[in-house]
Amino acid sequence: MNFFNLSLNELEELIITCNMRRYNAKQLFQWIYQKNIVSFDEMTNIKKEDRIKLSQILSLDFMNNYETFISPDETVKFKFKLKDESFVESVLIPEKDRNTLCISTQIGCPLACRFCRTGTMGFKRNLDTGEITGQILAVKKYLIEKNEKITNIVYMGMGEPLLNFENTIKSIDILKNDYAFAMSDRRITVSTAGIVDKIVELGEKTGVNLAISLHAPDQEKRLEIMPVTSAKYPFEKLVEALTKYPVPSRKRILIEYIMLKGVNDSEKDAYKLAKTANKLRAKVNIIPFNTFDTAPFEKSSDRQIEKFRDILISKNITAIIRKSRGSEEYAACGQLASF
Repeated sequence: MNFFNLSLNELEELIITCNMRRYNAKQLFQWIYQKNIVSFDEMTNIKKEDRIKLSQILSLDFMNNYETFISPDETVKFKFKLKDESFVESVLIPEKDRNTLCISTQIGCPLACRFCRTGTMGFKRNLDTGEITGQILAVKKYLIEKNEKITNIVYMGMGEPLLNFENTIKSIDILKNDYAFAMSDRRITVSTAGIVDKIVELGEKTGVNLAISLHAPDQEKRLEIMPVTSAKYPFEKLVEALTKYPVPSRKRILIEYIMLKGVNDSEKDAYKLAKTANKLRAKVNIIPFNTFDTAPFEKSSDRQIEKFRDILISKNITAIIRKSRGSEEYAACGQLASF
């Protein structure tokens, strides 16, 4: 059994069945996730006979087979080769006071949003828990050599996290566990295209930040650019689910909105979006479109993007234009794909 697919509770139950003590599971978590040791022989506070037992029941299949692609702005794209010869990508975004890691939950994506390069791959499969947390552990080791650390995790890479719900939830549980990554839920964000029947459950089970890939101010336009998601989860039902998301007073839902020239960037669109954002008490992340080879859209002009933002601000919405990072290496928002 692969250690990296197990939550702490699952590992404890497994260890007990092997006549070991429950606290050995916590020791394992600390050795691997905190001390970065992936060899049973080096776990010196565990008895030798127990280490032998562990080596017989657990594998430590660590995701260390990857290439890096570094953009001029120092954004780093990691391309991981998995055991089945598939590839998955994640992106490290360094800033002055933080290092944000954008991780993937699927190989490809079944939603086929028209502005997203990942959707052109089709859907290959879900990542297991170990393949999700493995991205984090590999990048953590990468940063240790630079005397730096990951400060924030965003589930915004390849795939739809809420369509790989159980593995996403388990990976968040490991992220938050005090014996593993010990990361606060304030520093974890899950982005969804709008899987309505899982949104509230995500909040109840994890308490993490929620980002919603809205990208249109109404059902008609959302159906045009996000046909699969919008057909199954209409705009009004999505907004209704978002109003029920358990948001603590210190947090707000984040609306992600890609600016597509002549499609969703008019003044009328801005005013309609402001109504929805006010209803949800949400802030808005305005994303200039990052193009790719087969993209059917163009990026809105800088002037139009600024005008759009100013309308939102005039309606008391916190609206920020996200700076594109890593586009030279196809590492920017909506550009990830491994063919």
